[in-house]
Amino acid sequence: MDSIDILFAYVIGGFGAWAAALMMLIAVQGDRLHRDVLLRCALGFAVLGAGMVLSGLVERTARWPTLTLALSAVVATLVIYRALRQLVGVPPIPRPRRLSEIAALCLLLLVAWSAGSRSFALAFHLVGLALSLGLTWAVRRALLAPRNAAETAMAATLLFYAGTWVFALYATLQHDGPEHRHLLYVEPPLLAAYGVSYALLPLLVGAHVLNLANARLDRRLRRQASTDELSGLLTRRALNECTGKWQADVLERGRQPVVVLLDVDHFKRINDTHGHERGDQVLRAVSGRLSGALPAGTPLSRWGGEEFLVLLDPADLDEAGATAERLREAVGGTPFAFGATCLRVTISIGGAPWPAGGVFSRAVAKADAALYAAKHGGRDQVRMADAG
Repeated sequence: MDSIDILFAYVIGGFGAWAAALMMLIAVQGDRLHRDVLLRCALGFAVLGAGMVLSGLVERTARWPTLTLALSAVVATLVIYRALRQLVGVPPIPRPRRLSEIAALCLLLLVAWSAGSRSFALAFHLVGLALSLGLTWAVRRALLAPRNAAETAMAATLLFYAGTWVFALYATLQHDGPEHRHLLYVEPPLLAAYGVSYALLPLLVGAHVLNLANARLDRRLRRQASTDELSGLLTRRALNECTGKWQADVLERGRQPVVVLLDVDHFKRINDTHGHERGDQVLRAVSGRLSGALPAGTPLSRWGGEEFLVLLDPADLDEAGATAERLREAVGGTPFAFGATCLRVTISIGGAPWPAGGVFSRAVAKADAALYAAKHGGRDQVRMADAG
C-alpha cells in the first residue's frame, strides 16, 4: 500500500471519526449523566476527523497538512483521554489545566516542526505514544478486573492502539529518508495493516465510548434501585432479592438465620415537633448508628418509613437477642446532636428465626408481631419470637 492509499484510509477514518462525534451528540440527548464527557469526546472526534480528511483530500505535495494531521491527532487524543479518565471514575481536572495541556503539546509540535522533518516525526510519535499509554493506563482496571464486556472491549482496543504507536516509533527511529505525508514509517507489508487500523479505529473507539457510558449508566441505575436515597441502606426490594441466597449460605455454615425488625419510637412526634427535615436527619443518623454496630456485610435495609430490617446469622436465638440489644443501645444510649438541638431517640426491636424450609414473609410476620409486642410493652426494648 503506497502513500495515496494511506491518505485515502485517513479520509475513511476521518468520516468514521465524524460519525463517532455525531453518535456522541445524539447520545447526549438521552444521557444527561455523561453530558460533559460525551460532548468532549464529540469535540475530540470532530477535530480528529477534520485533520484526517484534510490530510487525505489536500494536494499531497503540500507539507502543511502533515502538521494539521499531527496537531489534530494529538489534540483529539488528549481531549478523549481526559474524557475517558472521567468516564472510568477518575475525578475531572479543571478546564484551565486541560487547555494548558493542549497548548503545551501544540507548542512542542510547532517547535519540532521548525526544527526539521525528522525532529517533527520523532516528537509526534513520542507524544502519540505517551498519550496512547495514558489512555491504556486510564482503563487499566478494565484490563485486570473488567466489570463488563464494554470495559473489556475498550481496554483491548486501547492496548492495541498503544501497541501500534510503540512499533511506529521504532520504525521512525529506524527511518533514514524523506518525510512521509502520512507520518507512518513502517515497512510496506505493515503499512497496509496500519491503514486499515487507522481507518477503523475512530469509529470503533467511538462505539466503545458509548458502550462504556451505557454500562456506567446501567450500574448507576442499578445502584439507585438497590440503595435507599435517604439512608444509604439497601432498599426493601434489594434485600428481598438477596434473602434466599443469604439464608442458604447461613444454613450451610451451621448458623441460625434470624429476621430482625426495628422501628423508631414516637417518630411521628419528632416530625410534628421538629419538622420533616429533622425527621430525615434522625433517620440518617439512626441508619449510621445501626450500620456502625453491625459487622460489615450484614444485610440492613430501610424497610419502610421509620422501620428497618436486619438479617442476622447468630449461633442461636440468645446471641441474636444480644445483638439486638446492642443495636438498641447503639441508637438510644447517646442523644443525637443536631446543631444546638439534642434529641434522645429510641428504637423498639422484634426478631424471629427463619428456619430451613420456612418462607421469608412468614419470618418477617413473626418478627413484626414481636416488634408490636415490644411497642405495646413500653417501647425501647427487644422482643424475640420463639423458634416454634
